[in-house]
Amino acid sequence: PRFFNMSPREAYQTDPMQRMALTTAYEALEMSGYVPNRTASTRLDRIGTFYGQTSDDWREINAAQEVDTYFITGGLRAFGPGKINYHFGFSGPSLNIDTACSSSAAVLQIACTSFWAKDCDTAVVGGLSCMTNPDIFSGLSRGQFLSKTGPCATFDNGADGYCRADGCASVIVKRLDDAIADKDNVLAVILGTATNHSADAISITHPHGPTQSILSSAILDEAGVDPLDVDYVEMHDTG
Repeated sequence: PRFFNMSPREAYQTDPMQRMALTTAYEALEMSGYVPNRTASTRLDRIGTFYGQTSDDWREINAAQEVDTYFITGGLRAFGPGKINYHFGFSGPSLNIDTACSSSAAVLQIACTSFWAKDCDTAVVGGLSCMTNPDIFSGLSRGQFLSKTGPCATFDNGADGYCRADGCASVIVKRLDDAIADKDNVLAVILGTATNHSADAISITHPHGPTQSILSSAILDEAGVDPLDVDYVEMHDTG
């Protein structure tokens, strides 16, 4: 905890998702070769933090057993990305977004939108999951969301649900022109992003094929990519 200027008392009351966010953000920045204020895109006032998170297990179950000084800052979602900004001195946007299972993809889209809006020039983007609340498992089980056999058989007639897991990932995102100018090690390029909602689905938790098709077409059009040129698709799916 001292590494991030936290007292043992504060660290003890801090949600593990916040701890993982700080640690992986540090690792991502270090691996990217980040140096504060080295270039225009790495100015502290031009860096934002965007994380996806869809539950508050630690605050609801663990921290609630002993409410103390750091209950709020250690447990509320806003302080995950907020503590990254605070520790590193970033004064760009600090957002924690919940769109359920698509939260991590949603924050990446929002980070890209922030670039286009010129809200920031560099973004720390990530997703958080740490499961300690049995109520969530019970609710998902009662709703027939969880697989009884273990695997996620997406697009298969034998699909019977999905599986949950703990985890955290953080990446550094910049405009391609800035990354090239800064001589960054570019690992991937985002050609386009878009988002929508399957409001016409048979239930709020079901996907809707035509809506997904519209979204895919919008992204391909924005990116200037012919669908016939797409050889491999990697996707998120919880079915």
